Amino acid sequence: MLAYSLSAAYLGIGNQEEAKRYLIMSAVNDLKTPVKEYKSLQELASMLYKEGDIDRAYNYINCSINDALQSNARMNMPVITQLLPIISKAYDTRMKVKDRQQRLLLLSISILLLSLGIAMFFVYRQKKNLFIAKSKESAANIELSKLNEALKKTNAQLTEINQKLLESNSIKEAYVGRYMDLCSEYIDSVEKYRSALNKIARTEGTAELLKAIKASTYVEDELREFYANFDATFLHLFPNFINQFNALLIDGEYLIPKQGRLLNTELRIFALIRLGITDSVKIANFLRHSVSTIYNYRVKMRNAALNNRDDFENQVMKIGLE
Repeated sequence: MLAYSLSAAYLGIGNQEEAKRYLIMSAVNDLKTPVKEYKSLQELASMLYKEGDIDRAYNYINCSINDALQSNARMNMPVITQLLPIISKAYDTRMKVKDRQQRLLLLSISILLLSLGIAMFFVYRQKKNLFIAKSKESAANIELSKLNEALKKTNAQLTEINQKLLESNSIKEAYVGRYMDLCSEYIDSVEKYRSALNKIARTEGTAELLKAIKASTYVEDELREFYANFDATFLHLFPNFINQFNALLIDGEYLIPKQGRLLNTELRIFALIRLGITDSVKIANFLRHSVSTIYNYRVKMRNAALNNRDDFENQVMKIGLE
């Protein structure tokens, strides 16, 4: 009651804010008591209505009329019945406006959602088309990459083949020239050997002739000369062969020819392999050794390989011209 009186006093002097503050205090106390016959909440509803706070004014006037009906406070009914239609009408108008606004908002949201759905459909379709295009491009790039790799391999193979052809031509030229020289020297040697045998037959008789024919000195000399020519020709083509071959071996297994010789038997075996002669039977015939001996030499060198033993002879084949 004191707060209500102060509110009325402030309202009398035109202090609207203080009047409202004390009305609120009075209404709060009325509702806490609870007092069902009150004026504070009704007047506060009227004040809020005038300020445009329709929602709170409507709630407060409804609360007031419910409390008045419960307490049978007939003296408050005239005031409430005057305010209720006004506030209710304003509230209904406000609710209609809100409803209309909500409908417009829902319509706008629906339109936006429809537009968004259409946009998403087109975006999805474009994205799908883009994905298909990228997939095709990726597949094309993969195929192109494969073709490039195949082309690189083909070019590498062609380069290797050309290198081998050049090397083969160089080897053929060197050995053809050496073969012609050997043929000429062999003919001269045979002629000298024939003349020597003829002289022995004429001067020393048949017995000495047979003895000279059975002697192996001539053949051994010819073989030494033949191998010396082979070694010289091979090292002319592959001057660093011995060093490069030893680089493929572990320490302590290096092959060093004896003084006065260019190659030894093991080096000749792998020299022939470097020239493309890999058949042990052919190598054995060339070097006048048994096949088992050639095989044992090859196994021995493979076991002495620095890296991959199974690939040792392929590494020997890659020793190139300088």
